[in-house]
Amino acid sequence: MSKLVLELEYDFDFFLLGVSSHVANYRLAWGMNQQFELDLERVDDIDLSFGPQKKGKFSLYRFDDEESYTTFHLIANRCNFGYFIPELKQIDYFIQYWGPMSNKEMDNFKNELRKIPSVLTAIAINPKELKSRNNLLF
Repeated sequence: MSKLVLELEYDFDFFLLGVSSHVANYRLAWGMNQQFELDLERVDDIDLSFGPQKKGKFSLYRFDDEESYTTFHLIANRCNFGYFIPELKQIDYFIQYWGPMSNKEMDNFKNELRKIPSVLTAIAINPKELKSRNNLLF
């Protein structure tokens, strides 16, 4: 009897930015709301297991723009038990952008993001190159 193997290839159809910042998540969300005229709101945390007895909770802020069909996620990279994306420990937050955006618009967005006083740096990340990229699909 032959065995069928199902191979799944996930579509990472979003832009991902890594942000280093020394402020709390709500302060960064407030700064982004001011800079980009967004309305990021805190939603349920993302739960990840770090073993049988350890469960990490990562804060998540979300904004849906129904007119332009875009969604922003601001995700914390740290919790008490570990990292959301362990291979990028130097990153404090991730910004996921779902929607249409050219590379030039993404560069402009990065430059505007760096103008927020609490943002130390912002870098573009290719999610397909991350080992723990499946954490980004929640």
